[in-house]
Amino acid sequence: MNQALMEQLQQAYRDLDLFPLIEPEDIERFRVEYGREVLVRLKREVEASAKDGKVIFAGHRGCGKSTLLKRFSVEMQDKFFSVFFSISDLIEMSDVSHVNILYAIALMLLSRATKINIPVSESIKRSLLGWINTTQKETAEQETKSETAIGGNDIFKLITLKLQQERTFRKELEKTYEKKLSDLVRNIDLLAVAIQTAKKKPVLVIIDDLDKLDLIVSEPIYRNKVKALFSPGFKIVFTIPISAIQEPQVMGALTSEGIVRPQLFPVTKFYQHHDCRNPHAQPIAKNINLFHKVLQKRFPPGLLTPQIADKIVLLSGGVIRELVRIARECCTECMVQLEIDTEQDNIQIDDEILTTALRNLRNDFARQISSSQLYETLVQVYKTLKPAEGDAFVKLLHGLMVLEYENDALWYDVHPIVVELLKREKLIANG
Repeated sequence: MNQALMEQLQQAYRDLDLFPLIEPEDIERFRVEYGREVLVRLKREVEASAKDGKVIFAGHRGCGKSTLLKRFSVEMQDKFFSVFFSISDLIEMSDVSHVNILYAIALMLLSRATKINIPVSESIKRSLLGWINTTQKETAEQETKSETAIGGNDIFKLITLKLQQERTFRKELEKTYEKKLSDLVRNIDLLAVAIQTAKKKPVLVIIDDLDKLDLIVSEPIYRNKVKALFSPGFKIVFTIPISAIQEPQVMGALTSEGIVRPQLFPVTKFYQHHDCRNPHAQPIAKNINLFHKVLQKRFPPGLLTPQIADKIVLLSGGVIRELVRIARECCTECMVQLEIDTEQDNIQIDDEILTTALRNLRNDFARQISSSQLYETLVQVYKTLKPAEGDAFVKLLHGLMVLEYENDALWYDVHPIVVELLKREKLIANG
C-alpha cells in the first residue's frame, strides 16, 4: 500500500472536517473570501440597533453561517465585548429551551468575566451557581479533584458537561428558573453591566447553532417564548433554521418583538433562475471559482482533477457543507480502494470514485424521504421552482433536500443529488 498517499488522503479528510472555521490557525489556512456582503449587513444592523437590540440570523444548515459568525465576532471586538458560543457545545440539542439558552448566556458571561478577572459580586455567583445541590457540588469536587471555590473554571466545565449529558440536571435547571426567570435575566443584565464597566465596551452575545435544532424544538421557542428570550438588556444575535421563518406564527412572534426581517445568509447560486433548467447555460464563474478555492485549500495537487472538482462543486447545490460532504465521501472511497488493492501505487478521485460517493449520499437522502407526500412535494418544487404548502415542504427545506435561492424574488430547487434520486424513481424525466 502507498502509505504516503494514504496519509495525504487522511490529511485531506481531516482538513475537510474543519467546518466551521473557528480556531485562528484554521481560519488563516483555509479561509476564502465568502459572504462579505452578508457580514457587512450584519455589522451595520447590530451597530445601528438599540442598546438591547436583537438580531435573527437565518440560512440553510452548512451554508457557512458559523464561520461567518466567528469572523463577525472577531471584527466586532474593537467596539464590543463580544462573546461567541455554540449552543451545541453547552446543551444537548434535543433538549434546548428558552430557559437553558438564557442560562447558557449567563454561564458564558460569568465564565468569561472570571477568566479575565472582572469583579463579579458573590451574590450573582451564588444565584447562578448556588442552585446546584450539595450532592452535585460534592461530585464536582471529586470529578475535578479540585478545591476551586464556586465560580472557578472547573465548576463551569462540570456544569457544561452535565448540561450536555444529564437530562435530570437540565430538568433541575428548568425547575429552578421556570417561575423566577426574571431573576435569571436580572443577573444576566448585572453581569453585562459589570463587564461593560470593567471593559468600557457594551456586551454583544452571538449564539451559534440554534439553526441546527430540530423544528419540533426550535419552533416552540421562537413562537411562544421569544419575549423571554429577548429580555436581556444588551445586543444578542440568535441563529434560526431557515425552515422556521417559513412559519407565519414564528414570524408573527418575531415581528411583535421588533424583528423587521431576519438577516439571511443565502445559498450560493451557480445559475440564474431562468437558466437553472437549461443544459447549455454557463454557470456563474465567480461563484464556481469560489467553491473551487475551498477544495484547492484542502486537497494536495494531483488528487482532484479540475473536471471532477467542477462536478463536485455543481453537485453541492451552492451549500458549502454539501461540497465538503461530497469531497469527504470521495476521500473515504479512495482510502478504501487503496487498502483493498494493495498493489495500487496511485489513485485519484475519478468518475468511478465520485459515482460511488454520490450513491452513498443519495441513499442517505433516500432514507429521509419516508413518504409519497415528500416525493410529491419534491417533484412539485422541481417543476415549479416555487415553495409548496404544508409541513412536507418545511421538512424538506430543513433537511437540505430543497434549497432556497435569491434573485429579485425567492425561488427554490431540489438538491442536485436528490434530483438524481427522483430520476431513478422515474418521477421526473432524465436529461
